[in-house]
Parts: sequence; C-alpha cells; structure tokens
Amino acid sequence: MNNNLGLNIKNYRKNKGFTQEELAGMLGVTPQAISRWESEAGLPDVSMIVPIAQALNITTDMLLGYNVANQDDYLATKLKEQLDAMWDISDTKGSALKCTEFLAEESNKNPMNFEICLMYVQEVAGLSYYIDMEGLLSDNPQRAEAILEDGIKKGVNIIRYASNQRLIDNAHYALAWIYIHKKDFSNAREHINVLPSLENNIIKESIFGELVFFEQGFDAMKDSLMSTNKLIFDILAKQLNSIVETYAYNGNKEEALENIEWAERVVEAYATRPEYTSDRLKFIVKKINHNKMIVFDRAGDKEKANEICENYLKQIKDNNVYSEEEYESIAKEFRERIYQL
Repeated sequence: MNNNLGLNIKNYRKNKGFTQEELAGMLGVTPQAISRWESEAGLPDVSMIVPIAQALNITTDMLLGYNVANQDDYLATKLKEQLDAMWDISDTKGSALKCTEFLAEESNKNPMNFEICLMYVQEVAGLSYYIDMEGLLSDNPQRAEAILEDGIKKGVNIIRYASNQRLIDNAHYALAWIYIHKKDFSNAREHINVLPSLENNIIKESIFGELVFFEQGFDAMKDSLMSTNKLIFDILAKQLNSIVETYAYNGNKEEALENIEWAERVVEAYATRPEYTSDRLKFIVKKINHNKMIVFDRAGDKEKANEICENYLKQIKDNNVYSEEEYESIAKEFRERIYQL
C-alpha cells in the first residue's frame, strides 16, 4: 500500500487530463482545496474519498494506494467486459463501429492510459478492414478517414511516450494494418520493419531456459520450456490461420484443401501435448473448420460445406468446448458464414 494520498490524487488527476479547477468543480470544492490535498498540506475528509475515486474513475483501493501499478490493467479489463457486451455477431460491421466509437471516447478520457489507447488503436485497425474490404461508411468517407487518422495519431503517441515495449510493438502492428487498408504501403512497411523478426532466432526465452537449468536444475527448466512452447504455439496458430484463410478465400480448391489439411495435421500433433498449447488451440481448430467450409462453398459444393459445419458444431457441443452462449454465437457464425476478424 502507498499512503501518499495527495500524490495519488495528483497522479490520477493528471492521468485523466483534468486540471485542479476541473476536478474541484466535479467535487464541489475549491481549486485551493485540491492544491492542499495534492501537496499534503491538508487531506480530504473521509467522506470525500468515494466521490474523489468516482470522479477519477478509479477504485477507492487505488486512490488509497492499493494496486496502484495495476490501474491501467484494471480499467482495460472493465472496458473489455463492456466491449464484449456490445458485440453482436449478427452485425459485425455495426458492432465494430460501435466499439470503436466507444473506445474513442474512453481513450479521450484517459489519454495517458496506454492500455486503453492501444485497445482503441487495435479496434480502429480492425475497423479499417470493414472500411476497405466491405465498404463500411462508404456514404460518409470523411467520417471514415477521420476515424483512421485519429487511430494513427493515438498509435503514434503510444510509440512515442509509452515505456512498455509490448504496448509499443502492438501499436506498430495495429498501425501497419491501418496503413495497409488505407493503401499506404510505404508507411505500413515502416511500422512492420521495426517489429521483432523470426530471422533473429536469438530470443530471450531460449537462453533464459538455459539460465534456469544451470541456476535451478532440470525440474525448474521444464516449467520454462513449457511456457516457451506455449508462446511458440500461439505464434504458429496465428501463422496457420493466415495460411488457411488466405488460401480458402483466394486459392483454388485443391491447393486450399492441401494447405488446410496440412495445418490440421500440425494442430493435431500439438494437441497430443495439451500442456504445450493454449486457448489458441480452440481458436485455430475453429478457424480451420470455418475455412474448410468456405473452400467447398466457393467450389459450389454446399452439401459438403454444410456437412463440415454441422460436424464441427456437433463436436464442440458434445465435448463442451464452449459455454452455451459461446456455442450459439459460433453456430450462427458458421451457419450464416459470418466472417469474424
């Protein structure tokens, strides 16, 4: 716990972008009172703790110094729950736009919360697909362009000012997608070129495993190897999805099925060691079946496509792979051939 209540008020106020006068107005006190609190020349009455926390959109624990370092994660988690509730699989384009506009407002409220800003930039990157590929906002191109430009601006701010490399890398990745869909391939390439590459196979996980072995022994190293293998599977699943999706929608039937069947065998091999996989296993199995179904749809074999659809749905239902709510959403996605990013 951090007992510097005045410093906490000051830091959270600045994080929200409020002046002392603005916070004072929300709380019905004078700006001088805020100044005294923040300098700890005086402290707020205990009755003010809840109103202060509410005005700063934080918990009282955070205000009092509990889990201060987790503020960004806390707020981002709450927003993700709201986004999940807003998503309607029957209207993916409309849902994407609604989520983007919601996060635009939240990122404006929390300009220094880079977790939330990244969520917004990533949402804009997803929206750029619908703008480019499916004509979303084609009747209002100025609005579409304004959304993309705002996403770019906030992505650049993350890159400039965030100290967390994960956030920076994810911002570069999202910006690359925005520029790709804007047909600005030069800027897309610039953001791609600064991302970590598989060409450099000198990765920290590899040498860290050896460090653990020499420092703590083989049993400890096994845990390190398991964690590394899960990361490798996540990367592999993402690449497999890219392969099967690209061939399903663009290749001929024979080459598409060849690549999809190869991907299935790779996934089946990993599935024999569940400790080396992650939640991505469900994701890639779903994507493989969805894309196999699309291949037969494109080839005009609707009967085979429907067979693949129903067999997969029966499999996940019989094995309770998903919750009932998730199953209903996936069933709609498959039966109506809804493309999910």
